[in-house]
Amino acid sequence: MTPGDSDDHAAAFSDFYHRERTRLVRFAAVMSPHLDHESAVQEAFVSAWRNWPSISPPARRAWLAKTIRNLLVDQARRLERPSEVTDEVVARSRILVQRHREAEAWHELTSTLAAIARLPDQLRTALVLRFWDFGDDEIADVLGCRRESVRRYVSDARARVSETVGNSERRVRGPRRGKGTR
Repeated sequence: MTPGDSDDHAAAFSDFYHRERTRLVRFAAVMSPHLDHESAVQEAFVSAWRNWPSISPPARRAWLAKTIRNLLVDQARRLERPSEVTDEVVARSRILVQRHREAEAWHELTSTLAAIARLPDQLRTALVLRFWDFGDDEIADVLGCRRESVRRYVSDARARVSETVGNSERRVRGPRRGKGTR
């Protein structure tokens, strides 16, 4: 590495860090609201910095998500996980948004987050990464599965959350497309 390369390396990492950090903290918070998700994200970024030149640019976000997921699994193994993820656990974790003024909207949000937290790991990971705009290839890389499986995981996760939260009037799948539709 030449001195110019290290400046480019630092600038690229800094740009990536500032662009992706919040999204990855939120990903980690939804994945494991009862764990120290901020610590996992920070540790993952430190590891990414050490390995930055060897991580392919298109794979960097997926690499970090996979690393964060593994660090959260390690944390969970060290701690005894609460037997049930309650609305209170979700609310205390400072995830995503401040408390809504409308009680009904707040209840729906906390119920949805609790339902997501109860999903099996593969489904929860696929759904949360999809929410944070990860593509099928990136999600497949994180989960170690085929690209085709990602869509099934996301669909199954949405259906389970919808069933749990009781939003039967909401569509689980997008609008139908094809012949005979407008």
